[in-house]
Amino acid sequence: METIVQKLENCYQQYLNLSSNVMLDLTTDSFLSKLESLPQCKQILEELKKNYTIKEAEFRSLACTEIDKYKELFESHDANYYAAFCLQWYYFQKEQKRARSMKTYADKAKWLTLTNKERADKSRLFKTDVIRPVVDYVISQINERNIIYYYLGRYKSRVERYTFSDLANKNELGLQKDLALYLFDQGLSFYREPNLGKSRPDFVIDLECCDKPFVIEIKKIKKLTQSIIDKSLSQLKAYLDQFPSYGCLYIFTEDVNYVDYSRDVDDKLTIRCVYIGGKSPSEL
Repeated sequence: METIVQKLENCYQQYLNLSSNVMLDLTTDSFLSKLESLPQCKQILEELKKNYTIKEAEFRSLACTEIDKYKELFESHDANYYAAFCLQWYYFQKEQKRARSMKTYADKAKWLTLTNKERADKSRLFKTDVIRPVVDYVISQINERNIIYYYLGRYKSRVERYTFSDLANKNELGLQKDLALYLFDQGLSFYREPNLGKSRPDFVIDLECCDKPFVIEIKKIKKLTQSIIDKSLSQLKAYLDQFPSYGCLYIFTEDVNYVDYSRDVDDKLTIRCVYIGGKSPSEL
């Protein structure tokens, strides 16, 4: 199965190989539209804009500035800021296209052309120096560990909206099978670790991008209490102590206060709760 990173790289390579300067704006719009159509990427781009919000007035003030102003701006921030600048600059210029300017995006990216005395292929330079940093940022934020959390979140929404009544009477083994089928359909490969002492984790997922596997431990707990959570966590921590890994305690519950218990325990361990009681999401 093609990973999301492979898909991004393939789409970008196709975009990069398009040589028409006349069609630059159209192909750029099409590429970024594809990027935004992937839910994981869309979320990452929205967070990037939120973390580095650049006001429209700043783009306007830079429109006629000299290259030193751009250098001063970019050198005073990190690479993530530059990716955010490029992304929001693109949105700003896309909105300005309504003025029917004959200039392309590459023409307007003056910090590129002002340093490019030989006037090489501006379109390709725009793709590599303005669009590529955005792609690199997205890829840097995507790894299989984040994708697992994304799919666990999608599964949670699926259950709470549509299938909670089917799962309410299932035991833990039945819940494991339902989640396993969902993760399998998303292209994730996992296995059951051989017994570790008296027990073994429910799911172990290999992460090609990380040096550690990802463990999911499933519990069905009707009424949540901190003592029950602590007991379940201790079991999962025991797994993580025996082989270094990331872990998620995934709890199915009928407790309407489940939100109080979903949290990141530390940088390796999280708790996620899925409500399978009788109330709809709007009633919670």
